[in-house]
Amino acid sequence: MSFSILSIFRLLIISLMLFCTCDALPLHKYSHLAKRLSHLHFHKKSEEVKPRQTLPALPYGLGIKVAKALSYWGNVNTNDGIAYGTDSYTYYSGGPENFPSTKNWMSFEAMFQANMPLMKKSCGWNNWGPDNTDRQIGYMKTYIQQVARASRVDQRAILAVIMQESAGCLRAPTTSNGVTNPGLMQSHNGVAFDPSRPVTTIKQMIVDGTMGTAYGDGLVQLINQYGNYYKAFRAYNSGSISSDGNLSNGNGATPCYVSDIANRLTGWTLAPNGCRGGH
Repeated sequence: MSFSILSIFRLLIISLMLFCTCDALPLHKYSHLAKRLSHLHFHKKSEEVKPRQTLPALPYGLGIKVAKALSYWGNVNTNDGIAYGTDSYTYYSGGPENFPSTKNWMSFEAMFQANMPLMKKSCGWNNWGPDNTDRQIGYMKTYIQQVARASRVDQRAILAVIMQESAGCLRAPTTSNGVTNPGLMQSHNGVAFDPSRPVTTIKQMIVDGTMGTAYGDGLVQLINQYGNYYKAFRAYNSGSISSDGNLSNGNGATPCYVSDIANRLTGWTLAPNGCRGGH
């Protein structure tokens, strides 16, 4: 018995010596990405997706805000717009001047309540898994408001993008077209919903889509870049704006994306989609 214990002790000593001779991994160089990388869903491709090399110039995540001149200060009030929208669809195209003014947007509270029936059933309707629970929908509302206040992005814009990208379904599938787009806002290599960590992942999905990730812009960066919400929506979907300035030109993405969001902001939920640009 004593021989066995001695042998085991010697093996442990040798193993420890070998471990100590290895080069230490410089984890401090990647600590700012550790949380995000633990949740990424990498697609299979020959070329590795690399994080930005200019992070100071293109910040992302908690702390990034819309520039002061473009900041929305109404997020402290859920009754920040029209009390009742119209569930109908009007096709919009051309420049942002052809789209509804923010004065014509519904209030956040009215918009959220109008979309509740969709949020409760959209997962099942699309065969994406179990429907959202009332508690999960409550988390979504809480974190839309919290992230909106932190980022100074209009809370109604965040909600509209969520409804456009995932129909408000937490289990919306991750899409991949060069990069992965998971979650409520189909963010750029961001976080997907994890039912074992609902609070954390619901919040992070909204942070990723609103404030951006290490791999791509969120609404904050695009609003700062283009100075206009509708232009930011176009770039969020297609990555750029066409040279003719037509926001219903999808540049290979979804032509109706901005028109759809404009209608969501004014009350559209279940009425037939009247977009003539294609989906």
